[in-house]
Amino acid sequence: EPGAMPKRNLNAAVVERLKPPAKGQEDQFDKGYPGLALRISYGGRKSWVFFYRLRGKQRRMKLGSWPAMSLAEARQAWRDARNEVEFGRDPAAEKLEARRREPDTVQRVAEQFIEKWHRPRNRTADEIVRMFERHLYPVIGHREIKDIGRQDILEVLDKAEERGLSVGVNRILTNVRRLFGWAVERGLIETSPVTGIKPPAKERARDRVLTDDELRAFLTACDKAGNPFGTIFRLLLLTAQRRDEVASAAWAEFDLQDKLWRLSGERTKNGKPHDVPLSQAALDLITELESKESSSLLFPARFARDTENEEKERPASGFGRAKNRLDAAMLVELQRMAEERGEDPEKVVLPPWRIHDLRRTAASGMARLGVGIHVVEKLLNHTSGTFGGIVAVYQRHDFADEKRGAVDAWADFIATLSGKTAQVLASEAAD
Repeated sequence: EPGAMPKRNLNAAVVERLKPPAKGQEDQFDKGYPGLALRISYGGRKSWVFFYRLRGKQRRMKLGSWPAMSLAEARQAWRDARNEVEFGRDPAAEKLEARRREPDTVQRVAEQFIEKWHRPRNRTADEIVRMFERHLYPVIGHREIKDIGRQDILEVLDKAEERGLSVGVNRILTNVRRLFGWAVERGLIETSPVTGIKPPAKERARDRVLTDDELRAFLTACDKAGNPFGTIFRLLLLTAQRRDEVASAAWAEFDLQDKLWRLSGERTKNGKPHDVPLSQAALDLITELESKESSSLLFPARFARDTENEEKERPASGFGRAKNRLDAAMLVELQRMAEERGEDPEKVVLPPWRIHDLRRTAASGMARLGVGIHVVEKLLNHTSGTFGGIVAVYQRHDFADEKRGAVDAWADFIATLSGKTAQVLASEAAD
């Protein structure tokens, strides 16, 4: 048992009432059961752990999570593990070895693939987890991966299409293909059952740009949404950057005095560092956030768990639900605007749009305001188009002043859509 930790007589009521710490985690040791503790994280998760010493080394073993494992069950698990220690065996190592002997089901391999391959390389790992949980695991997750054939993969895709997915089925196929390719590389299977399967949906180039009325409704809906998503959506529109870049933004990336956001190459899609000038409107949104003292992120989630089930800081998630709420609020506002014009609000519809369309809307809007396409591409951090090929080799001008002029002009235009000038907005921020 580490140190002289305080102990108390635990019972079901006490365990239920124990509050999480302000940060980190704390261990409540069960008096009379040496080494048994209830670990409570700042996010509220509670788990049973057993501290023991074996061959002179301090070790820790997770017994289970509360409330799935009750206090009585935790004490019995403690007795079993303690008996192993008394006989000179390491219960944590034996538990790990038992897990290694488990069959390689699709879900088990997929979880390893996400943590060992996908998460270190991509910022979209949590999206892939949700995709697999919704579309892959319910169909073939319980089966051993070596038994999966072509028809099983097609069944996964067919069921996804039955749920109404169109192009999204192609995304499922892409990630399932990567999963089984990784399993081949690891020697878990000899060949991939995904080989030769073509994307079932026809890809179409996106060209959706929100109209001025839709932008007005969007701004009103963002006001109603509040923080974090209302602020995130507004920053996406004002900065023209990608969703994950904004949602995962860290305070250390910002120079608020110089009104500049510096993204490292590790945080950008093309791997190149990118400086984003901030308009006054964007700066006001950022400085109003309250997470600076409690988190390194602008938009932290309440809590998240890493691969060892420990608490780990993660950015806000749940964009699908937030986008649905935003769409509903936008439609209400569009109907109100139609009614003011004397039109039938029941005939108003909001054509489907995606969060990424905000980036295209900003780029198109800046071009409409007279911003050069080369400046827009620099602001978007594009390396193709105007700056592709041989131009990329010799063009070293960073267009910092031009980019700042573009975001300021775009912010002024957005301000006029909401019925306020930039001067009024700045005055309100000062107040």
